[in-house]
Amino acid sequence: MINSILYNLIFLLGFLLYLPFYIKKLVHRGVGAKGFGERFGLFHKNKKELLAGLKDPVWIHAVSVGEVVAALNFMRRWQERDNHVCFVLSTTTTTGHAMAKSKIPGSTVLIYSPLDFLWSVQSAFRVIRPSLLIIFEVEIWPNLIRQTKKSGAGLALVNARMSDNSFRGYSRFKWFFTPLFNSFDVICAQSETDVQRVEKITDNGKKPILCNTMKFDQQPPLLLDEDKSVFVNEVFGVHSCILSAASTHPGEEKMILEIFQHLQTQFKGLKLILTPRHSERSSEVEKIIEQYSLSYTKLKTTIRKTGVDVLLVNTTGELINYLAVSDIVYVGKSMCGNSGGHNIIEPALLGKVVIHGPDMQNFQKVVEIFQQEEASVMVKDKEEFTAVLKRLLSDDSLRKDYSLKAKEVVKNYRGAIDKTIDSILQL
Repeated sequence: MINSILYNLIFLLGFLLYLPFYIKKLVHRGVGAKGFGERFGLFHKNKKELLAGLKDPVWIHAVSVGEVVAALNFMRRWQERDNHVCFVLSTTTTTGHAMAKSKIPGSTVLIYSPLDFLWSVQSAFRVIRPSLLIIFEVEIWPNLIRQTKKSGAGLALVNARMSDNSFRGYSRFKWFFTPLFNSFDVICAQSETDVQRVEKITDNGKKPILCNTMKFDQQPPLLLDEDKSVFVNEVFGVHSCILSAASTHPGEEKMILEIFQHLQTQFKGLKLILTPRHSERSSEVEKIIEQYSLSYTKLKTTIRKTGVDVLLVNTTGELINYLAVSDIVYVGKSMCGNSGGHNIIEPALLGKVVIHGPDMQNFQKVVEIFQQEEASVMVKDKEEFTAVLKRLLSDDSLRKDYSLKAKEVVKNYRGAIDKTIDSILQL
């Protein structure tokens, strides 16, 4: 009880301090107040009617783009096995929400996740009335967890992973987090390391289930837009190879552009697709491109150029389409002072040569698998990156070898979704 009161006071104070920055971010991303009420458990009349029409829905919470992609495939597969199941999908970020909105199955209701105020969560539960709450990866919100148990709904943590930093934090405040982790009826973990770490936090005797990561189960045919290939051919004109810099963060665009400009003198048909992780940074990235003697065009623009060197993808939710038309893919947030990484499985399942930096903490097990199978290339700095690209661009057979190995790794590690659904159905 004391823990709950203390948490709610701290959460309220933290929210009030963060509120000005949160509003600024929403406005900066062009979202404004749209959907803001759902963060407080306040739903529009039309949304209430949609939710009221669902019978014993399964509520799935996925924070951002990566979790949303996994959740969408999870829901599709469950509905293939049982077409009577219905879902409510909640997201936290605007980018995740935009992705879900464009790809969500027609029978699923999309909402913003309520902030973890007790009244917000209780209000959302009164409207949604879920039979089961499934949280993707590790999103530990005390009021959401406690209200789920109070309502009598089942509670599952799936595709769970626990990074080094998260594990240290949960261990340090074990007195607070152990009862929350104990509340889950089932926990499905991505790796044996995650299983062991969760076991050290819990004390209820329930062993987490090793299911591997759902990211290997992604199905690209459900996501691809074949018209993008025609579009890219029009934008670039004659080209021999397309390098894609995917989900980049500050510092990485400058590095990529310097490497690209240097290699273009040797490899004339080389082209670049540049996709910042957050589309609101597009203006900033455009100014960086203009510092180099490179022709470029933007995906969303009133005047589109053709025969350019660089395509700047300044929209949200279309990355997979531009990975599909690329030959070599650098996965961002892994160099230049950025850490954590992004999903290397997406380009791999499309048969692309995958390059990433060393700072891939959020995908540690996945990277270990790819490195063990020699299916991805890890580079530590700009010089090594440049040398690796030279070798790849000079050797078609080397690119083909990495492509085949990447697809094979994805094929061999599929099955996490079915194993997770089986574990949940035992509840």
